[in-house]
Amino acid sequence: MADLRVSQIKIRVGSAGSCIGTFYNNGVANIMIIDSVIVEVKSRGKGVGRALMEKALSIARERNVDSIELVVNSDNTIAKRLYKKVGFSKTNKEYYRLILNKKQ
Repeated sequence: MADLRVSQIKIRVGSAGSCIGTFYNNGVANIMIIDSVIVEVKSRGKGVGRALMEKALSIARERNVDSIELVVNSDNTIAKRLYKKVGFSKTNKEYYRLILNKKQ
């Protein structure tokens, strides 16, 4: 079994926004997964999301990441527009989930 190295950081733009960046190598490429992108309600529409994504992209470049992946809800048009503006494109991947422990 291959040695899988994973690291995770929390990326912040002041107190207005944050996201989690997880880094790993799948044996072929260095990957970054962006998860839990959050912009405070009062800070939306002020460029915080774009600043957050640009900071994440900068960190990915510093770490020689080959590709960045993220998942977005299909009805979140604002987030999808932001991701396209900073260079992301839609893939053909489907997303599946198995919940092992349901929180009430």
